[in-house]
Amino acid sequence: MALDGLFYHKLLTELEPVLIGAKINKIHQPQATGITMKINSPQRGNCNLFLSAHPQNARLHLTEYPRENPQSPPLFCMVLRKHLENGRIISICQHGLDRVAEIEIEARNEIGDWERKTLIIEIMGKHSNLILLDQNKTILAGIKQYGSNVSRYRQVLPHTTYIAPQEQGKKNPFLLTEEELTSSLLENDITLSIDKALQKQVEGLSPLTAREIVKRSDLDGAVESMGVYDFHRLFSSLADFSAAESQPTITISDEGLEEFYFLPLESFGENTLTFPSLSLLLDAYFKRKETANAFISRKRELLKNLQIKRDKLANKVQKQAEELEDAENGDRYRVFGELLSAYLFQVPNGEKEVVLENFYDNNAPLTIPLDPALSPQANAQRYFRLYNKKKTARDAIIQHLNTNREELTYLESLIAHGEMTEGAEELEILKEECQEAGYVKEKKRKNKEKPGQLPPYRFTYQEYEISVGRNNKSNDRLTLKTAAKDDIWLHVKDMPGSHVIVHKKGKETVPDNVLQRAAQIAAWFSKGRQSANVPVDFTEVNQVKKPTGAKPGMVIYFNQTTLYVDPVKPEEETVKSQ
Repeated sequence: MALDGLFYHKLLTELEPVLIGAKINKIHQPQATGITMKINSPQRGNCNLFLSAHPQNARLHLTEYPRENPQSPPLFCMVLRKHLENGRIISICQHGLDRVAEIEIEARNEIGDWERKTLIIEIMGKHSNLILLDQNKTILAGIKQYGSNVSRYRQVLPHTTYIAPQEQGKKNPFLLTEEELTSSLLENDITLSIDKALQKQVEGLSPLTAREIVKRSDLDGAVESMGVYDFHRLFSSLADFSAAESQPTITISDEGLEEFYFLPLESFGENTLTFPSLSLLLDAYFKRKETANAFISRKRELLKNLQIKRDKLANKVQKQAEELEDAENGDRYRVFGELLSAYLFQVPNGEKEVVLENFYDNNAPLTIPLDPALSPQANAQRYFRLYNKKKTARDAIIQHLNTNREELTYLESLIAHGEMTEGAEELEILKEECQEAGYVKEKKRKNKEKPGQLPPYRFTYQEYEISVGRNNKSNDRLTLKTAAKDDIWLHVKDMPGSHVIVHKKGKETVPDNVLQRAAQIAAWFSKGRQSANVPVDFTEVNQVKKPTGAKPGMVIYFNQTTLYVDPVKPEEETVKSQ
């Protein structure tokens, strides 16, 4: 993002008439690193000022988006309430073109006298901070507090004197002359590219902004390649860019990446979104970003939960398979018992083993271990008891193993659908299914309805409509209720994935190239998305059955044909909204 010192200057210029004279009515801390001030502005009336010291998303701006507050306010929030609530904002200023702003506030102290306090917001990446100072520039509190073990330059602790971040010695573009710019670039490393050299010497420019200014200068290459006229063009571009009126814009690249700035970024792309103010720009940009991050975080948490349960169940299945293998070997105990019974009088007492002819194996000699303390008859009975015990255990193991394998398949399908989920609503529906299955603990809802069901994805290819289930329940509805009996059903072979339906709609057959395309879509919406030559089975819907008691999305099918295809993502222009 390009929230650099120059952008910050434009933002504070925009905010100043709104904030000066505003009364602070209430302060909340909805995030660990962010606060919201409810203010009453002489210019705007009631509005919310959001300040954040987030490591990646630090900023301040007016906000229209509500944020949920914790039940108990954090300590920093309580300190701000004590010192700032019912106070008025006197001034707001920037440290040069650094991303450091001071908001001076006048409020009454405990005995009713007016005192001035300063709230400082420092935007410095992972070192970003919000710091409250008293009238003597002594720190009252910081949203992030640290001592000399973190920074030898300064401490952010109560009762210590505030020290501003170190200045970088760069030149302010609003005070810079053409001669000063030229000499500063020539007196330093002239092998640097023009944009990197510009950023190193001029205050308030991010790498993206420096590249933009150079592009607008129609320059390229290193400083050493520049002539007198090139320096003039660069200075003019810098001056014009710095003095330009704000046109708050989000620029979207061809790859879908987004950047914001107070002007459209010609070096980034031509696809833009414009906003009436920089605050609205920041509000919209970070709302989208926070929503996306929250979705990614919830998705990661759900998948981690399911994967832990999957791994535990997989270990259990492996152990049960080993136990079954051991139980299957129990048949040898029956053979031992029958041979001992058949050759009873040939078995001596008190021996540890005996060799008998195995009439089950062409009378080959077989060594049978014996308990010398038992009679031959008792040894035979002991082996029959062991055989019966193993047989009973085998039947129980088979039953549990089949149940656990079915559950493991279901868990794999939930994980596969979770990995393919791309929207918050879709994720909530999947989470609801996980809660119903007992894999995720259901949290108490605050007057929220359970998520509804989304329709399947729908695509068209050569006039044929292709439907794709979004999750297990969606698969069941699509295959068992929506699809016609003669429609074509597709699914990847022996791995989790979506049910795919090619709707015939009165047509007698489906062309091979349509089946091929549908198979590619089925492979894309499956665990085999990153593989090649994925097997995909297809058959008519009337050949797909759901066993009684089977979990959502689990079916059996018959008379299938298998295609081997490479997964291909459906083209966006073929999507039909439903």
